[in-house]
Amino acid sequence: MASPPDKPDGGRRRMSIKVVDPETEKEKEAKTKKIKWILWRDVAFLVAAAVAAHYMGYVELHASEAELRGGVSNDNGIVDTGFIVTTPIHDFLRKNRGWNDALAAINSLALFIPGIYAAYVTLWKGDYDLAFRYFAMHILRSFCGWFTYLPPDPSYLPSNYDVPDIMQCLFAKDCRQAAEPEVLPFVSFFSGHVCTMVTTANHMYLRGYRNLGLFCHVLNVLQMVRLLATRGHYSIDMIIAWYMAKYVSNTAGRLGRYYSRGVPLSDIMPRSGTEAFETITGVYDVKKEARISRLMKKHDLQKALLEMEEEDVDIVIESESETTATMLVEGMYTGASDYLLKKNSSGYDVKKVS
Repeated sequence: MASPPDKPDGGRRRMSIKVVDPETEKEKEAKTKKIKWILWRDVAFLVAAAVAAHYMGYVELHASEAELRGGVSNDNGIVDTGFIVTTPIHDFLRKNRGWNDALAAINSLALFIPGIYAAYVTLWKGDYDLAFRYFAMHILRSFCGWFTYLPPDPSYLPSNYDVPDIMQCLFAKDCRQAAEPEVLPFVSFFSGHVCTMVTTANHMYLRGYRNLGLFCHVLNVLQMVRLLATRGHYSIDMIIAWYMAKYVSNTAGRLGRYYSRGVPLSDIMPRSGTEAFETITGVYDVKKEARISRLMKKHDLQKALLEMEEEDVDIVIESESETTATMLVEGMYTGASDYLLKKNSSGYDVKKVS
């Protein structure tokens, strides 16, 4: 048997060393991590979509079954979960109409807070943000009410001290003859009480009146319970009102801030037919958000925004400006100062007004 040939290195095996590029390993790690994240994202979405689809299907099939909510539908076949939850309060107020009137009067007085605050910031501070939001929401509410009038619930507990009943009794109808308050027509969709209070509370909070803003939010929750208990609004009326105040009114508020600063109308209006179409359909807002998202990826902008968070109140207050009221007061003060100085120079012992 022949012996194997001698190895050129004297029988020792050479060790091969594999050089690993650290950059390549990092790229592989990043790629693996990204693949895992994409798989997790897509699987999580499919699971959430399946749950949501099951929920939506269940509601579609059983929406009219009031017994599943622990109550009954009204005489018109309408099922409202908020009505069912507040049934004990409704029964108490139905048997004690004096309490119903008292709570309605308190709620009406609470609505003076938005009115006085709006007058102050608009006519004294020159901030038209809130006023434009009010007009936009209530005009839209009137628009909806004209196209679709929804009658109140048959078990509605009216009160001549409630809004808008009190306004109709004062200016449109004599309510003193009726033994019991009659059901007067009013727009139910969406709730003017809720959208007004939420908009006001958010405006207060942003302008530095945080405690007052939180107080108004608490008042709003209490008035929502009362409106449900008296059957003055359906639950959907208040859900949409909250959504309107939180999102839909933003465009009106932006126009109000432009108006406060005297921005020319030409700078606000769409510059082309395409831009007008995109504004009406909402495409323009989506494109604007996409631009902002792209800008937010820049580190310098992220740092600048973090620094600006400490100046939030000062930024929002920039929409304030001089008003007719402040100029009148300033003119009266200047006139009084000049008058007193003139009298002083004529020999009267009057101190100069600083």
